[in-house]
Amino acid sequence: MEFEVGYMMALVIIGISFLGFFLSMMVDEVNKKKGIIIFILSLILFGLGVYYYYVVSLWQKKNGGPSVNKLNYYLYIYRPAPEAGIPETTTIPEK
Repeated sequence: MEFEVGYMMALVIIGISFLGFFLSMMVDEVNKKKGIIIFILSLILFGLGVYYYYVVSLWQKKNGGPSVNKLNYYLYIYRPAPEAGIPETTTIPEK
């Protein structure tokens, strides 16, 4: 359950940063300097949200457990180990 809460918190932070992007576009019409400052702060918040999402996925990978999160599956962040093991060392036959 703790992984889902971490993912939701990361997505909430990313969503708030998108609201900041929209706010910066609206403020930019009135005051350019404040619009640029809000845009930069939103960009920083977006980066922190993406980093937080990545950290939670690493935490889930370290502690193990199945992942039902399809976003991680398609982003190649967390994939379950294959059932049939692949040999760790392979030898190339000489001619």
